[in-house]
Amino acid sequence: MSTKSLVNVVNQNHDRTGYALWTVDAQPTTEVFSGTTNTGSQDFDFTQSAVDKGWNLVGNPYPSAIDWDAVTIPAELNGAIWLFDPTEGNNGNYVYYIKNGGANTATQFIPSGQGFFVRATGGAGTLALTNDCRTHSDQAFYKNSGIGEMLLIKATGNGITSQTAIRFIEDAIQGNDRLYDVYKILSGSTDVPNVYTKCEDQNMAINTLPSVKDNETVPMYFEAGMDGTYTFNASEMETLAPEVPVYLEDVALGYFQDLRLNPEYSFNYQNGQVRNFRVHFKEATSIDENENPLANAVNCYLSNGILHVDFISAAFENSNPDAQIEVFSITGQKLISRQTHSLSTEIPFTGSSSIYLVNVSFDGNIVSKKIINQ
Repeated sequence: MSTKSLVNVVNQNHDRTGYALWTVDAQPTTEVFSGTTNTGSQDFDFTQSAVDKGWNLVGNPYPSAIDWDAVTIPAELNGAIWLFDPTEGNNGNYVYYIKNGGANTATQFIPSGQGFFVRATGGAGTLALTNDCRTHSDQAFYKNSGIGEMLLIKATGNGITSQTAIRFIEDAIQGNDRLYDVYKILSGSTDVPNVYTKCEDQNMAINTLPSVKDNETVPMYFEAGMDGTYTFNASEMETLAPEVPVYLEDVALGYFQDLRLNPEYSFNYQNGQVRNFRVHFKEATSIDENENPLANAVNCYLSNGILHVDFISAAFENSNPDAQIEVFSITGQKLISRQTHSLSTEIPFTGSSSIYLVNVSFDGNIVSKKIINQ
């Protein structure tokens, strides 16, 4: 027996009705909606309140696709659109588009009847659609050359990938910019890995800043609904000036990695936490070491081919530590792993002239130190 359900979804700000239809039939069915299709000017009122935070659900009212790049964006509206994607591989993640975004996950073409979100940034207003924004083109999306300098970070886990982008465009402002920035809608699915930066305490999918010089360190955050191993992959670094360094810092581990040399980084994640990272657009030698209050309890240095790791805190005067010493290259390769119970440990060290990272773990703490082999 066939069972079908039809639900009306009414836009409270306008005399419109949207329809959602589903069926439990084993075979595909064809449904017919009769009546006159829309043409000409179609207006959607939008609002901003403390409850809705400016989010408004609208839709393409035409029997053809519309080109978002051809839409005039009201001054009170963010320039982006967001679409819910339930397809396999996205599993309820939100895709988005903004003109000249460079890191968009959707195109500017919105199919007939497709619902999408817009966000008001300056109170109430009206989004006016006209026949000028309609299109029948099925042309694939082409990346626009006006994206500026950019770093794209993709987070992958559970067979799903999401992303965040840090862009630098001279005309952008330091705060939220409605025509350059895209807010991040965190998926409610436990499978989706969410990576984002912040601007004015808002989660960002595309965070556009005016210059690298004034934003050499950008905090980045990760959260998911499942324990597991997740992977970052960095790209688009060729859009940055060649002399701009790009380092990823895993704050919890005090670990740094040169993304230009190794753009992939995997880490373990425990559900329920927001994992803190930082992206540094400056040399590793100028990056402050972690702010662990025990950072001064350990001293690390190289001398005549020997790595010295000394516990110098008064807390260790009458007891030997139980510590793990790990040495990494700046590309993320683990070179040394050594257990120690001594206040002073000497480890033979050979390597090229470079910066190395020493992680010392003890009593649930991790102290990270940079050493330079000259």
